[in-house]
Amino acid sequence: MKKRVVLVNPPNEKTILRDMYSSTISKGLYNWPCTDLLVISGVLKDEFDVTFLDANTLRMSLGETLERIAVIDPLAVVCAIGNSVKNDDYDFIRRLRERIQSITICGTGGILFHNAENEMRALPEIDACLLNFTSNDIVKFLKGEFSGMNNIVYRHNGEIVHAAVETNPNGFSYPVPLHEQLPLHRYRLSHGKAKPLTSVLTSYGCPATCRFCVAGKISYSYRSPDNIIEELDSIHRIGVKEVFFRDNAFCSSRNQGNELLDRMIERQYGFSWIADVRAVTLDSETVWKMKRSGCHALHIGVESGSPEILRKYNKGATLDHIRSAFALCKENGIKTVGYFIIGLPGEKTEDVMKTIDLSIELDCDYASFNIALPIVGTTLWEESVKMGWIDNNTDTIYDGSLNAQINSGDISNEEISALRDEAYKRFYLRPSYFLKKITGIRNIYQFKMLVLEFINMIRNKLSV
Repeated sequence: MKKRVVLVNPPNEKTILRDMYSSTISKGLYNWPCTDLLVISGVLKDEFDVTFLDANTLRMSLGETLERIAVIDPLAVVCAIGNSVKNDDYDFIRRLRERIQSITICGTGGILFHNAENEMRALPEIDACLLNFTSNDIVKFLKGEFSGMNNIVYRHNGEIVHAAVETNPNGFSYPVPLHEQLPLHRYRLSHGKAKPLTSVLTSYGCPATCRFCVAGKISYSYRSPDNIIEELDSIHRIGVKEVFFRDNAFCSSRNQGNELLDRMIERQYGFSWIADVRAVTLDSETVWKMKRSGCHALHIGVESGSPEILRKYNKGATLDHIRSAFALCKENGIKTVGYFIIGLPGEKTEDVMKTIDLSIELDCDYASFNIALPIVGTTLWEESVKMGWIDNNTDTIYDGSLNAQINSGDISNEEISALRDEAYKRFYLRPSYFLKKITGIRNIYQFKMLVLEFINMIRNKLSV
């Protein structure tokens, strides 16, 4: 009989997105499966009896979650941990250890990826931190096969051992994850078309080196197209209607991306999909294939309307690249979500106004204006610590949905918050934008999400 392992997205009163080495408190109504744990479910399932418990999405209480895990009586529990709710997540782990003292507890998340040894010293209840959730090293660890093991920081004979971090540049693969165990009808995106929804990974890390992004610190590797198609075939069979490709930069490998898109077109799955992409990735052929394979929306990192700021933060894209990417999407009937950052050190008020103006010029279908965040492990975080712009305290909780944290002296934190409010007002309260949203509705689900997200935005973001 296989030994049991539980994968848990911890409970919380708020909707928490903990995956891809970042975390945030959902600022709207959106939520998706934890990609880290999904991948791990595939990695583990051939050797262990795996239960995937998304306690956060199921709105389970702390007590209910602990009781459910205790009934399963697993060998190990793997927890997703988010820095935005770090104290809550660590409290859950402490309570889990009190309840079941004999289990092995592993964690995955950005704060662990960059500060594993320090976090393990601060939290003696955790036995291991995963440094690459796509590798099979967790199987070796749980079986006690430490020889040749990489990508894990773990306790052994009273010591903390930091194994080497390894990423396979020639590609990776893993068995089909356990999508069927998740409450797929409970996940949704504000710009989504349908439910049930799930997430799929086709690459790991990012080839870009943006100074504000954690993905730039992770070596890029792509997943075998055969392996991806196997997973897409599986989720198609269980009735998934929407896929969120959770890559940091979908289709960054041109050969791998084109092969995957061609095969998706051949299979005519019928589900729609969404992905995060870099503007420099999009050309006419790629966007055309994306549309034909089911893409209906793309998330594009714009960040700033200032060429100087784009260069300073190693964006790797010019304003021409960005304008071209949005134009190609519009030509092919693909909706766009533009991501913008307000308050990067070095920005002036006029730079932020350029960013707001650009968001309107691009005519995104949705715009997300995020306050600059010193994510642990990024170059921006390192610089902020060195310059004394933030307190070098790993217990500090950072979340992009909260207030400004970087005190660089360029723009005050109060003005940054005011500029962010101004950005949302100018973008979303345009009559032309409202008319476009109304005329673009194609089904009752889209109408419902539009109404709910608009109400939520007025309540939480705008001071009118």
